[in-house]
Amino acid sequence: MITVAQFHHIKHCIEREGLSQRATARKLNISRNSVKKYLAEVTPKRAMDRKQTYGGRKPRSETERILPLIDEWLKTDQSVWKKQHHTAIRIFNRLVAEYGFQGSESNIRRLVRQRKGLMQEVFIPLEFQFGQQFQFDWGEADVYWNGKLTRVYLFCMQLSASRKRFVRAYAHEKQEAFLDGFNRAFQYFGGVPALGLLDNLKSAVVKVLQGRDRLEQENFQALQAHYLFRAEFCNVRSGNEKGQVEGLVGHARRNALVPLPHVQSLEELNNDYLLPWCEASAIQTKVPYTHETIQEQWLKEKEALHALPVTDFESCKTMECRVSKISTITFDKNQYSVPCSFVGYNVWVKGFVDEVIIVAQNQMIALHKRSYDDGGLYTQLDHYLEALLRKPRAIRDARAMQTEEIPQVLRDFQRQMRDKNGADGDRGFVRFLLLHREVGMEKLVQVVEQAQQTGIFRYEGLHQIIQQLAGVNLNPEPLPPASLPTDLGQYRVQKAEPERYAELTRGGAAR
Repeated sequence: MITVAQFHHIKHCIEREGLSQRATARKLNISRNSVKKYLAEVTPKRAMDRKQTYGGRKPRSETERILPLIDEWLKTDQSVWKKQHHTAIRIFNRLVAEYGFQGSESNIRRLVRQRKGLMQEVFIPLEFQFGQQFQFDWGEADVYWNGKLTRVYLFCMQLSASRKRFVRAYAHEKQEAFLDGFNRAFQYFGGVPALGLLDNLKSAVVKVLQGRDRLEQENFQALQAHYLFRAEFCNVRSGNEKGQVEGLVGHARRNALVPLPHVQSLEELNNDYLLPWCEASAIQTKVPYTHETIQEQWLKEKEALHALPVTDFESCKTMECRVSKISTITFDKNQYSVPCSFVGYNVWVKGFVDEVIIVAQNQMIALHKRSYDDGGLYTQLDHYLEALLRKPRAIRDARAMQTEEIPQVLRDFQRQMRDKNGADGDRGFVRFLLLHREVGMEKLVQVVEQAQQTGIFRYEGLHQIIQQLAGVNLNPEPLPPASLPTDLGQYRVQKAEPERYAELTRGGAAR
């Protein structure tokens, strides 16, 4: 006998999808004769008729007729996103529109409630061994950051046995933050559990394969190898499998960040709000089904954790870049300067959460604070000083000269040296700036303040003052030939002639 649900599928295949009887039978896994017989003997209209009989049976009630449909839809809902499940009113509307249902909406609400109760998932109480597992998830929260309402992202990790919690805020959920959070969490816990349970997030998983198998991100595999733990991933849209940390996300948001905090930086948010809350909750909260607090249980679990490696994992995004003609590399839609001697070379860029490091020949050649704006240009004056020796007039308008890195007193002094000495003043000022590599920028500011008081606006005088303040004899490297004036390179001093000097003195005596 063909059920109502089968009738629906046959009708859809024939009339909607345009399939043949053979194709319909193959798709629904029923015999072709059943499809043919159904189409020949029962019309769609009669199949929806409440007075229809099957094989001499008495007419079925409306409830008996639509229950298989309701069960099928509710069962399908279990494999899709919960925010797009059937509601009772949606089921009622579908039954009326698609199956000619003539019953009441209240009856459908009652039936749906009953059927959902029968299909409720049963959860099994779990008990974890010390050092066995941690659970991880991302969360979101709003804070006032520099006076502006800002959405931040919460890295949440919890030890499954002791319930010890770690929560840290980041400006994004990129892989750099993901990896950095693991470094900090394991340091906070004092060791590494054997197993981690987490969602199928892009920072860890390239592709979801069959069953529990995953194609993992290379950096995440390296993280596991570094700390010696193994990752397990939840089924798709099954966050309940890591229920502990799912609850932690909301609990931390409601208790640590209500009312909304006003902070000037993420460090302030983490150090003054989230970390103290983790510590306080560990002391005040008892572990379920025990008489001990989280802190007491954690002290026991800490002994079972795997020891931390000597160094942290390098939690960064790495890529190769070519240095442009303006001595910059492009990383994450922003440009960062490097020493001008590397123009045209390929270098490696390491993007961490808070900083960008540029490496060449296994040496760090530049360090910048990372920006998350798009299209920015971030320069350091030190990277351009050798080029400015060849083009000293550019010092006044150089972008790197206008940054907060350069104190205003130095910019004012540069203009005074130019006014007093023209192009030689610019060149002398650049040579003066090069000395910061040996004595630091603060010492140069002291020199300038003293020079302004005594009216010294030449490099030689500045060099003498800095030697006095530093108590050392600075011998800077000779200027490269390209930085010398073109006429000075051709100048020759005539050799002295003593006879000529004698003639001049005798002539003077005769007069």
